[in-house]
Amino acid sequence: MTEPANFFVPGPTWVRPEILQELARPMIGHRSPEFRDLFHAINMHLKTLFATRQSTFVVTSSGTGVMQAALENCVARRVLVTTCGAFSERWYAIAESLGLEVDRLDAGWGRAVDPDDLADHLARHSRAHYDAVTITHNETSTGVTNDVAALAAVVREEAPDALVLVDAVSSLGGIPMAFDDWRLDVCLASAQKAIALPPGITVVAMSDAAIERAKKHPYRGTYFDLVTYKQKADDDGVPSTPSIPHFYALAAQLDHIINVEGLEARYERHRRMREITHARTGRYAKLAADPAHASATVSALTPSMAPDAIRKAMKQRGYTLGGGYGEWKDTTFRIGHMGDIPIADLEAMLDALDEVTRA
Repeated sequence: MTEPANFFVPGPTWVRPEILQELARPMIGHRSPEFRDLFHAINMHLKTLFATRQSTFVVTSSGTGVMQAALENCVARRVLVTTCGAFSERWYAIAESLGLEVDRLDAGWGRAVDPDDLADHLARHSRAHYDAVTITHNETSTGVTNDVAALAAVVREEAPDALVLVDAVSSLGGIPMAFDDWRLDVCLASAQKAIALPPGITVVAMSDAAIERAKKHPYRGTYFDLVTYKQKADDDGVPSTPSIPHFYALAAQLDHIINVEGLEARYERHRRMREITHARTGRYAKLAADPAHASATVSALTPSMAPDAIRKAMKQRGYTLGGGYGEWKDTTFRIGHMGDIPIADLEAMLDALDEVTRA
């Protein structure tokens, strides 16, 4: 019998025992036919998950590494970063560290980026000639989901030459994604959140336009040269030795997500977990984010008692919750309701949380 989920941190998330077993499979060569077959299966599933017919591949790296890669490959001079919390601000920090010219459109903590504000900014800065605009699909620090479809449409209208770079780290696999329909250019997601794998790899979708833009950059580095990743992936290969155990686990997990649970059922489960969490915590905590843009994968809550005291008491009952982050570190705690967590296990955790807050 599978042990119940008791780990409700918003990444890394609880991993099913069957997936952990995949990590212990015997090694194969990353240039072998067996690996090519494995990677081919992964790539076909990634195209379904991202909803794209364009390039997909896997990088043995954290999401932060691929955020840097996206900027290094796609931005020659200037980028607009949209921010609404700590992790969207990471785009800004990385761009600055690369010596790029960076502008910021800040929605403020707990609020989603407004498409009208983005349209106004781009109209007022029409001479900025942005190489790219960054969007964070789901801000993990605040529990806010941005309307990527609407924001990307604004970029296409107001700055058609700018590429759209999307961080889907805590959304892909838990919140719908439509890479082609939304006309995105780079979308990346770490595997340790809604995809529900151990940390260590990042999955990527990249448009033909982004590939062509990257080809014009003479200095893309070696490890994070996304053109090479695309070229190798076209032949079911990788540029260098990857984390082969993660590839085994990813293949099994993507098959589970798409063919066993099903994407629509998975998205509905995540929506239900959000609604259950909000309803069950309303007595003793206020949702810190704008409810109209509340995430289906993580909730940041401002409780009536000390957040650390709640987390400590829950730890004594065998449950791990997430702490507040950044500006909200001392005033909130977070519940990660993403990945493969069964609704019954979420309910059991919320029962314990109800007891803790009545003590």
